[in-house]
Amino acid sequence: MKRIAIVIVTIGILILGGVVISMYENNHKSQSNRSSATVTKSHTNHKGKTLVVYLSRTGHTQEVAQLIHREVGGDLLRLTTAKSYPKKYQDMLATAQSEQDANARPKLRGTLPNLDDYQTIFLGYPIWWNKNPMAINTFLNHYHSLEGKTIYPFTTSGSSGLGSSVSELKKNAPEAEFGKGLPITDDQMTRAPELVKNWVKEIGF
Repeated sequence: MKRIAIVIVTIGILILGGVVISMYENNHKSQSNRSSATVTKSHTNHKGKTLVVYLSRTGHTQEVAQLIHREVGGDLLRLTTAKSYPKKYQDMLATAQSEQDANARPKLRGTLPNLDDYQTIFLGYPIWWNKNPMAINTFLNHYHSLEGKTIYPFTTSGSSGLGSSVSELKKNAPEAEFGKGLPITDDQMTRAPELVKNWVKEIGF
């Protein structure tokens, strides 16, 4: 009986040892996989420090900005004007037209960041009267020079695409480089995640 008991105990110890070893190996593999995923994600952006900055009135541009930020990382900044635009669409368009006619530079709220450490800027805005809001020019003109920066415009609109906004941006940031822009119209908003992902991949992020 003693011999049988010793055999049973020995078998039990071997089985328990095998379970412990198996659990350790599985846990070690799981930790290794998580570590690799983290390292890969942290090295997805190879174009230097990135800023995603945008002005949004209806929320469409903000939605696209957040999608871009999710893909490229970096910092996210929302621009707001000191004086809010009218809520009614037609009144807003009238204000936008008046600002364009006057080549105005609407005052922005808050303190704008130092861009010295940023190499890449994703700049988003709605298209009004075929152009960017003049507050975007306020942002660009705030900086003495954007030399060494690459700007990727992204826009939202009813049907205007980028409009003539890129040429306007280039006039207000002549030292900057400009990459391919991303225009998203209202009827494309449901596909915005796909469009952003494809664009980010196309421009090398």
